[in-house]
Amino acid sequence: MHRPGSGLRRLTGLLLLLNIGLLAGGLIMTYWPSRTAAMPEFNADKIRLLDIGGQGKRAESAAPAAAVASGARIPSCLNWPSLDADALAVVEAHLRATGLASEEHQFRLARSLGWWVYQPPFRDAEALRQALEAARGKGVSDLAPVRGGRLANALSLGVFPSLEKARAHAAALTAKGLSEVRVGPRPEAGEVRLVFPANARLPGNPAEGWPKDLHPGICEADA
Repeated sequence: MHRPGSGLRRLTGLLLLLNIGLLAGGLIMTYWPSRTAAMPEFNADKIRLLDIGGQGKRAESAAPAAAVASGARIPSCLNWPSLDADALAVVEAHLRATGLASEEHQFRLARSLGWWVYQPPFRDAEALRQALEAARGKGVSDLAPVRGGRLANALSLGVFPSLEKARAHAAALTAKGLSEVRVGPRPEAGEVRLVFPANARLPGNPAEGWPKDLHPGICEADA
């Protein structure tokens, strides 16, 4: 037996429950997507950070290995069968162009007195005689005419055990008034070695980038 108003109360209760359900569903839909969207973003950042850390460690460990491998390929000695003064000037210009300081390398010859200071060949024997007398007049005593070979009629002004000493003597002769004073390996000096000390700060592989006609060989530096 129905009581008056009971149907209305049930209907009101159902509507109230439905509204509560819709409200709860809305709250869930509003809250849950933001959480689910944020989680992948956080995880992605975390993964990227972990990956970057791994790459950094790999790069740090790979760098020394690459340096060692690169250093193993860099020679400590280059050589040419021979060089004249002009070719030596080209070699030194190339070294300067690569940024290699003069104290980072040394030229060596097989002969103990392989470097010489000279004036290049004069046009004939008479011109050579006049140059010889002019040098003596300036107080130069260590001189000798070159009589044969491709440098015949040149005037030798001294031989030295190192390029540095030869250049110092050439500078002293120039200060006395001699012109066209040149320095280079003697024609019979033979092999020329370019040696890099163990602590040389090489800007790259010194065996690379040379002019084709001056490409050096690789040798073992003397102890």
